[in-house]
Amino acid sequence: MSGARDAKIAPTAHYTAYVWRRLALPYSGAYATRRGAALYWTLRAAGEWVTAVAPGVPSMAQYLALRHLAIDHALVELDADRVVEIGAGLSRRGTTWALDRGVAYVEVDLPHMVAHKRAAIAARFDGAVGARLRERLTVVEHDVLAPDFGAWLAEQLGDAARPAVIAEGVMGYFARPERLRIARSIAEALAPRGGSFVCDARASEGGRAIAIAARVLKAGIKLVTRGRGAAEDFASDDDVRGFFTEAGFRESQPVDTRHVPGAPRVPSPAKVWRARA
Repeated sequence: MSGARDAKIAPTAHYTAYVWRRLALPYSGAYATRRGAALYWTLRAAGEWVTAVAPGVPSMAQYLALRHLAIDHALVELDADRVVEIGAGLSRRGTTWALDRGVAYVEVDLPHMVAHKRAAIAARFDGAVGARLRERLTVVEHDVLAPDFGAWLAEQLGDAARPAVIAEGVMGYFARPERLRIARSIAEALAPRGGSFVCDARASEGGRAIAIAARVLKAGIKLVTRGRGAAEDFASDDDVRGFFTEAGFRESQPVDTRHVPGAPRVPSPAKVWRARA
């Protein structure tokens, strides 16, 4: 992944980290930044007023909360014993799973984000807690589009009995051929272990509220990423299922958000999917 693309996507990591802090999620305060706060309030002033006058349209924070908590819920249901999260950014999830659940967790991102995350961990977690976190949480750099990504990922999964790979808010930045390349690498790495891939996917179907929410979401992403924006949506849920099948997964299904603790009850242009290798 190029340095230019890295620089464009990086602001979303700061933005979402500040949203997790606003939601008071565990350990979120360790990764929230002033840059994230500035982006959050800029977006609120620039465009989120639309959600207040359009009935049923979620705010960006509600959309992100729904996505984030749905992925957490999927991980709990899978009872994953090893997790690899690609494009992890400044997420608090790896810290939570490592400290509170004792799960081996690998966060993958590009060099400057990895450096930022490592510095945050060093500054905010010391003593016995810091030692316990470093024992279970690994923050490493790797390019998900690299030819060796599948083999590298298989090494990271090791001999886990119930491995899971996560991509939150990452796949939507890539064009479909790149998404397929990444998903095939993940399926290849998971196949010998029968593990799961959990990610979000936007589809165009869903009615007026979903269509408006999608436009608001894309406008917000474009603002936060300084013009890069998101790639094209899938046409439908069936299109998403076809994508996972083409990538080499044997089954896929969306997470039922009605059963996700604490998740806002709002329509969303994206669903969190679980695909089994």
